[in-house]
Amino acid sequence: GKKSPWGEHEIDYVLFFTVPSKDAITLKPHPDEVDDVKWVSKAKLLEMMDDKSLLFSPWFRLIAYRWLIPDGGWWDDLSKTMTTDVHCDYVNIHCFDPPMEHMGGGGDAGPVWWAQLEDG
Repeated sequence: GKKSPWGEHEIDYVLFFTVPSKDAITLKPHPDEVDDVKWVSKAKLLEMMDDKSLLFSPWFRLIAYRWLIPDGGWWDDLSKTMTTDVHCDYVNIHCFDPPMEHMGGGGDAGPVWWAQLEDG
């Protein structure tokens, strides 16, 4: 966060599955990595992400705001997302600040991306 004396580098994957019904797939996420799984609409996800009582992974929140839910994002044309590489980026490494609920600490890390989102 803003004052963190350390940083974290990781590679995050976003996996999409299309299934005829949610009963057609069994999800068993690693309990150290995933606290909850829920089937939601785009509108419901946006509502949940605005709910200050819910804590999302910083990486999920950033990926969702940048690529999943904006107009023209992955969610808007799921067929194209699932059948083409139009949204795949095998070249770039993206730097992010954690969302505000994860800020804190004692260092002097500066904003990379989150401040740009807040500024519009």
